[in-house]
Amino acid sequence: MAKKEYESVIKLISKYAKSNNIESLSQAQVYEYLDEIKVEIPDDSMDEVLAELHQRGLILDDTDLGDDDFSDVEDFMVEINENGDYDNSDNTDEEQVFKKSRSNEEEEEYDELESAIDLGDYDDDYSSEYSFSDDYEYSDDSSYAEDDEDEIIEKKEVKEVKKESKRKSAKSITDDDLEIENYDDEEIDLSKDSDDVNPHKLINKLSETNDIVKWYMRWIGKYGKLLNKEEEEKLAFEMEKGGFRGKRARDKLIKHNLRLVINNAKKYKNRGLSFIDLISEGNAGLLKASQKFNVSKGFKFSTYATWWIRQAITRAVADQARTIRVPVHMVETINKIAKIERELHQENGTEPTDEEVASRFGQGFDAEKVRNIRRINIDPISLNKQIGKENDSSFSDFVKDESVVNPTDYASQEELVDILNEILRESLDSDERRLICKRFGVGYDENGEKYNITPLEELARERNVSKERIRQIENKILRKLKNCTKKGKHLKDFFR
Repeated sequence: MAKKEYESVIKLISKYAKSNNIESLSQAQVYEYLDEIKVEIPDDSMDEVLAELHQRGLILDDTDLGDDDFSDVEDFMVEINENGDYDNSDNTDEEQVFKKSRSNEEEEEYDELESAIDLGDYDDDYSSEYSFSDDYEYSDDSSYAEDDEDEIIEKKEVKEVKKESKRKSAKSITDDDLEIENYDDEEIDLSKDSDDVNPHKLINKLSETNDIVKWYMRWIGKYGKLLNKEEEEKLAFEMEKGGFRGKRARDKLIKHNLRLVINNAKKYKNRGLSFIDLISEGNAGLLKASQKFNVSKGFKFSTYATWWIRQAITRAVADQARTIRVPVHMVETINKIAKIERELHQENGTEPTDEEVASRFGQGFDAEKVRNIRRINIDPISLNKQIGKENDSSFSDFVKDESVVNPTDYASQEELVDILNEILRESLDSDERRLICKRFGVGYDENGEKYNITPLEELARERNVSKERIRQIENKILRKLKNCTKKGKHLKDFFR
């Protein structure tokens, strides 16, 4: 987007704020207005637009209301289930897991998840620009080391695991064991008696780990609230220095802002993408924000990150929510028509007609255009989609095969053919039978070949007579068959 183009967008946003008597807009209001006027800001202009809005005071240098909230996991999952966005096939077991308090084993499990997620794998330049030696050290006096909560938690948990291992184990520890213990902080204690394992507890634990949303929610919950501006700036300066500290600072900044993704993803539920997909897209936007953030611009990282998170989620909803992509402006029209239908249904108590919807919508819409837009809104469903409680069947199992003939119809047709052939043999001579069979394409010749429908011109040439003469012979044969009383009564049963 050229500078002149995004300046016109900023002028429109400024005019919108003045018309609504709003001094500074929230990011949600900005995105809603851009959707309304059907304007999409490309990625390469996002920073310029945000910086200009911030400089002119048109946008708040803060997260939107509710973005920093982090409700209890149980309340959050209830909210997701109420909106029909989260499908849980084993409600009974999951409710039991919900009611259980967070145990020490669960804490270890979430830490395992944390170690499995490597934010450094995302497209950045740290791994290629900097190399570290095994004896690399940084001082405890470092500003980053002082408040590295994750490292403190990790050290405490490692000590607890080692104490438990020493207390339980009755075997002597060899030199090899010591090397392994010193190398792997997350030591797995295999010396416990298998009889000590509680099967019921294990089942509940596995049931919980299979639920990725709850697992993820509890994992990010340990990072507390968003950082303040001073803490963000300190981490941002560490990131600019690069190296090991820069990478760790970037990871910490991302982890403390993961709740922004959750709260923004909730606003786009039931738009065609599953909740976990919305979180994934929002996380991609957060990672991009961490790469492009410039602390010298003056605004908070949480403000900047929310901008990119919303951009990533809205674009994913527009591009991926449907099997066949519908343009963003058409999606907006579809949503407006759906809203009008709900309003009319509440007002009148009956389903609105297309004419009523078109009249309420205005803008030159007629009933035919409303019907066309409604057809666009029908999303195709895969015939391989599994249905039923046990997913043991698919839609294709219930689709009628039009190429298969009904056995009753087939038997009836065969019987009708036999009766017609018998009437033709008994009522007509060979010449008449041949002519009428060729004319209507019924019966078989002496070689067993089926007759094809033959036009009057061809029959006239074969017999060296006029077409009118062939027509007269045809009518004579039909009258003769009509008066055949011996087998004619059987034909009436087929046409009742």
